[in-house]
Amino acid sequence: MARILYGSWFSTFARKVALALELKGLGYEHIDALQPDRAPELKRVNPRAEVPVLSDDGLVVINSSDILQYLEWRYPDPSLYPQAIPERVASRALERLADHRFDPIVVDTSFWQWAERNDSPPAGLAAAGQADFDATLARLEAELAARPKPWPFHSAGVVECAWFPNLAAARPLGFRIDAARVPTVVSWLAAMREHPVFAADRKRVAEYLKDRHQRDSSKSERIYWSGDRIEWFISRGFHDWFVDEIKAGRSKFTEG
Repeated sequence: MARILYGSWFSTFARKVALALELKGLGYEHIDALQPDRAPELKRVNPRAEVPVLSDDGLVVINSSDILQYLEWRYPDPSLYPQAIPERVASRALERLADHRFDPIVVDTSFWQWAERNDSPPAGLAAAGQADFDATLARLEAELAARPKPWPFHSAGVVECAWFPNLAAARPLGFRIDAARVPTVVSWLAAMREHPVFAADRKRVAEYLKDRHQRDSSKSERIYWSGDRIEWFISRGFHDWFVDEIKAGRSKFTEG
């Protein structure tokens, strides 16, 4: 059986899928599909030219949440989701919070740390990001505090896959995490760092980033924008800067 993950170790959503595959003990070939020479291949499996995409014995699944659900249907043991229906609903809600709220905050405020930019972030962006970062972690803390420790749903699964890539990068990217306000979140992150699957992910990404300046997928000054990231940026009042970026040709959007 051929199992291929079209991803990038620079993509938090592709890493989410890789973590899920590894928690389930499923082998796969990883293709860095954001490299220019892979563009035609990526478009064949996903006309929008987005990662992640999973091809499992010829069956193509797109979107990280859909891929994790597919993996659960086809390879149910070990499970990424809790068994009780109310717990499944709760875990999916936390997955959405990570994917659609936390990710835009972290990514939108960090472009200047990894893209090749010769400008500065718009005034007020860092403060807006930190404020929403704090509010989102407070919501997460409230959910986790009443649940089992260290794994809120008894074992590492979908919630950890969704949160780990951005949460582990938050401090290196300049966000402040107030351990006194979110002690459960901090201890949960520490447990993930010690888990062999998540530890291997950190090591792999660190190796990838060593030579990221030679990689076109992370080198360009042009910023790739998608729905939730656009929404957060504009909703926080940075629409004029965003329009100027489009006019200057420094913005990329999904295709297909």
